[in-house]
Amino acid sequence: MTKQELITQALKTMSIEEKRKVFPPMNRKNFVIRESWLGRNQIITFTNKKGQTITYDHDKALEVMIPTLQFSPNWLKRKYWSQSTNLPKSVLTSDSVIEIVEPKKSKSTKK
Repeated sequence: MTKQELITQALKTMSIEEKRKVFPPMNRKNFVIRESWLGRNQIITFTNKKGQTITYDHDKALEVMIPTLQFSPNWLKRKYWSQSTNLPKSVLTSDSVIEIVEPKKSKSTKK
């Protein structure tokens, strides 16, 4: 068995609580999904170009995107997909989004 197959097999026997201890929530600079992360139930937070801080469930996001990714050359070659500007609309409207925090508006001091 390959290393990845061993990891996948071990993940199947772990509870969500155990997975959260091994793979704690992470902060990234962009939205990302990887086939090799499937099964971790990884919670990921990133800030998009609008300044919104978005938290999402990686496995649920991958589930939503897989029909589209099957035709992506990058996915077919690397099993990796990212986007720095925002979430894909299909993910944004799905239950994979846990939280969206709007940026704080600065108070202007006009006289």
